[in-house]
Amino acid sequence: MGETPADTLKEIEETRARLDGQLGQLEQRLPATLSLLKRTGLVVAAVGMLGTMTRVLLRSRRKRLGDRRMHDLEDRLDRLERRLDD
Repeated sequence: MGETPADTLKEIEETRARLDGQLGQLEQRLPATLSLLKRTGLVVAAVGMLGTMTRVLLRSRRKRLGDRRMHDLEDRLDRLERRLDD
């Protein structure tokens, strides 16, 4: 620190000016990085949602197909029983 209050004040102002300049440079770099991180996060979230939706749809489809197959099998058995009764 300076020997007189004026020297100390001058050093503080120089340090403040230097830090303001460095902070300005960081602020200029940050938006690009922040934007990239946001995009990456959105892509990851979208892929996760798409995967979840696909899984749910495939499960429901499989369940419906299984129910339909069971219904078809029951119909065939009913027709066979009617044929045997005749």
